Amino acid sequence: MEKLKQYKYIIFIILIILGFSFYWFQVRPSNIKSDCSDRYLNSKGKGLSSLSKPFSENDFENYQARLHRSGI
Repeated sequence: MEKLKQYKYIIFIILIILGFSFYWFQVRPSNIKSDCSDRYLNSKGKGLSSLSKPFSENDFENYQARLHRSGI
């Protein structure tokens, strides 16, 4: 228990770094991809029923461009 008290600030900093890296590499890209696909589908007037239809190559390029602009 004494060792834990001695290293509590180092453990706290490591937990902060791990939490931030999980957010940056897992949560943030997922949110951006979801937002880009929602924006693209809504701007094209496509509803949820069109999700079963495949994207055309032009749609895919536009989606990739949105992802690139958003930082992915």
